[in-house]
Amino acid sequence: MALVSDYLDPGCVASGLDASSSTEAITTLVGLLAGAGKLKDERKLLGDVLARERLTPTGLEEGCAVPHAQSDALESTAIAVATFKNPVDFGAPDGRGATLVFLLAGPKNCAGLHLKLLSKLARFMHDPAFRDAAKAARDTDALTSLIRERDE
Repeated sequence: MALVSDYLDPGCVASGLDASSSTEAITTLVGLLAGAGKLKDERKLLGDVLARERLTPTGLEEGCAVPHAQSDALESTAIAVATFKNPVDFGAPDGRGATLVFLLAGPKNCAGLHLKLLSKLARFMHDPAFRDAAKAARDTDALTSLIRERDE
């Protein structure tokens, strides 16, 4: 089974960030992946994720979002996650902005893995205990530990 933690570098986890829009939040998360050396082309991935977001917003209910894309901008699947101080509009069905956002990106030839991880992330965020604990995580270490614990 695919584990989220297998694709989540500790350098791609952030907490208490500021963003005034989904574009700004996505740009920040793509930047985390780039900073961790996960990307061949940061601008390409940003464009691909934003294009996917324009097709169908990726906001989930209860203050969560999972922007994602399959892209030639990276050679292997990678995940970034952040909590945001203020809700960011990702077009969620309940109208709430997201304060917990996972970004999933993978190469185009890994559609099966992409769907498995996307499904797993959605299950994480539909679990009230996980969701509340993740949003309340005091720092990146606490958030990373929580994801690893939930992943097992």
